[in-house]
Amino acid sequence: MHQSKKKRNNIIGLAAAVLALMLLLAACGDGGGGGRGSDDVNVNDRIIAEYAYVPTFINMPDVQDHIHGAQTHGDRIYYFYQEWPEQDDSMFFDEDFDWDTWQPPTPAIVIASVGADGGDPQRTVIQMDAGRPEIAGFRIADAGHFGLLLVNQDWPNPPTLAYAEFDRQGNEISHQPLNGIVPANADWFHVSQVLFADNGYIVLFASADRGSIVHILDSAFSPVGQMEMDFGRGMVQAADGRVLVFDWEMDGNRPIDLLREIDFAAGDWGDSHPISVTNIRAGFPANSGDPFDLLIDDGSHLFGYDIASGERTPLLNWIESELVADWGYHLGFLPDGRLFVLSSRWNMDGMETELMTLTRTARAELPAREIVTLGGFGLWGDIRAQVVEFNRTSQTHQIQVRDYMIYSTRDDWRAGLNRFLTELATGQGPDIIWGDQMTLAPLMDRGILLDLYAFMDADPDISRSDFFPNVLRAFEAGDGSLPMAANNFNIQTMVGTAEAVGHIQSWTTADMLALLEATDIENMPYILGEWMTGEGFLTMILAFSDFIDWREGRANLDNEDFINLLEIAARLPAPDWDTSDRYIVHGGMYVSELARMLQGDQLLTMAFFSGTWRYQELSAVFEDMVMLGVPTHDGGAHVIRPGSGMGINSASAHSDTAWSFIRQTLLPDARIEWSIPLRIDKFEEMMAEEMTQQTWTDIDGSEVPMSHGSAWLGDGQSIEFYAMTEEQVRGFRAIVESASLLGRFDETIHEIVQEELLPFLAGDRSARDTARILQNRIQTFLSEQR
Repeated sequence: MHQSKKKRNNIIGLAAAVLALMLLLAACGDGGGGGRGSDDVNVNDRIIAEYAYVPTFINMPDVQDHIHGAQTHGDRIYYFYQEWPEQDDSMFFDEDFDWDTWQPPTPAIVIASVGADGGDPQRTVIQMDAGRPEIAGFRIADAGHFGLLLVNQDWPNPPTLAYAEFDRQGNEISHQPLNGIVPANADWFHVSQVLFADNGYIVLFASADRGSIVHILDSAFSPVGQMEMDFGRGMVQAADGRVLVFDWEMDGNRPIDLLREIDFAAGDWGDSHPISVTNIRAGFPANSGDPFDLLIDDGSHLFGYDIASGERTPLLNWIESELVADWGYHLGFLPDGRLFVLSSRWNMDGMETELMTLTRTARAELPAREIVTLGGFGLWGDIRAQVVEFNRTSQTHQIQVRDYMIYSTRDDWRAGLNRFLTELATGQGPDIIWGDQMTLAPLMDRGILLDLYAFMDADPDISRSDFFPNVLRAFEAGDGSLPMAANNFNIQTMVGTAEAVGHIQSWTTADMLALLEATDIENMPYILGEWMTGEGFLTMILAFSDFIDWREGRANLDNEDFINLLEIAARLPAPDWDTSDRYIVHGGMYVSELARMLQGDQLLTMAFFSGTWRYQELSAVFEDMVMLGVPTHDGGAHVIRPGSGMGINSASAHSDTAWSFIRQTLLPDARIEWSIPLRIDKFEEMMAEEMTQQTWTDIDGSEVPMSHGSAWLGDGQSIEFYAMTEEQVRGFRAIVESASLLGRFDETIHEIVQEELLPFLAGDRSARDTARILQNRIQTFLSEQR
């Protein structure tokens, strides 16, 4: 069996960047069918095909788990998922529960199918005897039997593989163990993809420990070859039957993306083909008769790809087709040529599974809708889902998405961000601006974004009083306008024990320096945590504090407060701090930072509140804790870290429609997860929920309080906590209502600080001289940005 040499991982490129050839195809609003450009028309320097794919949606409420392996057979769509038996989870909270003897339930395997339009649902339930069997591969074998490649994850034993066939009633017809696939002594092994090739071979794409392995089996399931790689990304069968693996290799210091053919006769790699797409999310077989070899999804678009020429044919834009194509989706063709997409994802209401069929339709036949653009640099999170929801419900408008990250490359990741900011500065750009604080901050004081207060004050359902006023003030520009709004935020602050910092009445840089000088930090393994160096702390305080007035473009560094901050940085670990021993604190056992603070091995912690859980954890461990905030010249202040927000381009001709989209995220029914709501009423709902004690019923029928979480201390020790008390709610609310600083990180300032800190930390320059030099350099930079 051949074992190819692994490529060395010299440099990991920017995975999300795309090459320049993608630029026109990926611009917002492109998509649609057509041939190799012959049907395309050019609109505002963007290629828009004359055809679009019109969706039809069918909800499938009976599916309770993620679906896998969707494919067509005849006029039906088949897929499979696991179905878990119901169990009484209260047994886990019984003090006498024996974890050593408990075995998890064995799930059933469900093979289901529906007609092309979602009708006539059918399902076959296969009940396995033991273990945790999963289907790695699925095909409809001869006589209509179901052929399954099964992986039984019987931890801590190594997984076992087998190929089995079942009839339509779920009865096993044959069972063939597959030996020699799982590497001996592998710590971890997972089969992520199985391809039943047209030539009768079976190809397994698996992961073992740190690498990927491609296994080739013949039609009798005997191994005939295996190849290893470091960073394989899946495989696909081309229209001519070739099986290709998405991979990349290094050309000097530059990664080159490849399609590697599999040579079945040799049991090894065949030819390799450079591919002009770097952000490949998935590949699919092309439809019969299509003038290209395969389909590739880049996360925003689906297009046909010709291997020999590298030419791409745009098929559809996911957003335009009103679908959020998450990772858990499956795509194929129906006998009549329509595309189908099966997608499933968990949300707060449970599993949501949807069948979508896409019909190619001439754009001239589509109803006219006003186009509004939404753009940003790197669109992530729920924004795509929000756009899709808007487009599905609006009959008069359509939002088209432009992600400027497509203009970035492996060599220059800032290219997309620079283009985004340049377009806006010159009166162009999308109607709705989306981004995080780092992206939107440079726009807030330049008149590029409209004042959202004007829209909010005229809105019949939204009022300024609906939101935390201190958070809104932090979002304001220098003239008091509201250029952006995010419906959620987090809090960052510094926390200490009453024993360590309870005597501190204020929290300026002088106070913090005095604390460090009075503490035996030379013998303290960690001062502010495992990773907080002096440079990191200085950069953080510059981003959070008032040493830089971004609204006025002024630096305020040549003073005693900042000199104190430099002296603090000098007392914290150096940038090249070796953290290799961070797990060895007491007797070679790892303990959490909370335990280290109790034991005097750590002075303070940087607490990040994305909800109440961290606050409850701290309250459970520390009888008295002190929320210091970050040091400023006026005392400690808590930092507001907003979620991704939106604003309206002042050059937009669709400002009212843009507001109609933004306002949906500010209404009471907007979905907010894993963060603190900007709306006060939603915050109160969160507090009420956290104060509601969950219970379980023991074997005697008594209601027993259920733990809401635990604070882990390490070495098998933890402290359980339960529903929040009124005192804890008051404490958490006080932090939220008093937070006032808005963080703003700037890469150029970070680089200046890094450069000028080196001689200071080396002892070659005084703190006062360093403050003066940083004042001049950063002020010059700020003035150039005005």
